[in-house]
Amino acid sequence: MRDERTLFTQQTDQLLAVLNRQRHDWLNHVQVLLGYLRLGRLEEGEKYLKRIAELAMQESMVARLNSSLLSVFFLTFNALNNDLLLEVDVCSEVDLRKAAADEHDLFQLVAGIVFTVGEHLDRNEFEPASMQISLYRGEKGIHFRFDLAGKLRASAQCELEKLVRDKSRIPVIITACIHTDEEWVLETAVPVAE
Repeated sequence: MRDERTLFTQQTDQLLAVLNRQRHDWLNHVQVLLGYLRLGRLEEGEKYLKRIAELAMQESMVARLNSSLLSVFFLTFNALNNDLLLEVDVCSEVDLRKAAADEHDLFQLVAGIVFTVGEHLDRNEFEPASMQISLYRGEKGIHFRFDLAGKLRASAQCELEKLVRDKSRIPVIITACIHTDEEWVLETAVPVAE
């Protein structure tokens, strides 16, 4: 019973952190819009409002991936982590139920890549690193492209290769891998089940 209460308390604390972050972000958007209105800068206000609508549409696309594990991971990550910010871009209708992989295994692979990158970042004391994750349906299946804006230590490469290789139950194809001092990109494709 004590373990259940501890788990429930941890989960409610995390949910509250997510809700507080979302409320804070939306209040910031409203304040920016009010500022544009007060200054009579309607054109800038309209552009900003369109950007907010695009962000809301992306969140909707993430929520409709048909993988509750990955949707919740992507939608809550920034509220629960401070060292790495994610920007998830679903480029086309992606249905992860069609992937030739178990949902849990796919979640472990994607989350494992994100957390491994987070563990091997060269930290900047002024601002967190950011990673764009793009999902799209391509010739080789469902593509996941991880594009880091920040420096990644060389020690990460070996761990990331091992992580992808060890997920042998998932038929992952590496379509791009770039690791230089200036950038780090990993693109994988998971075939679609016929």
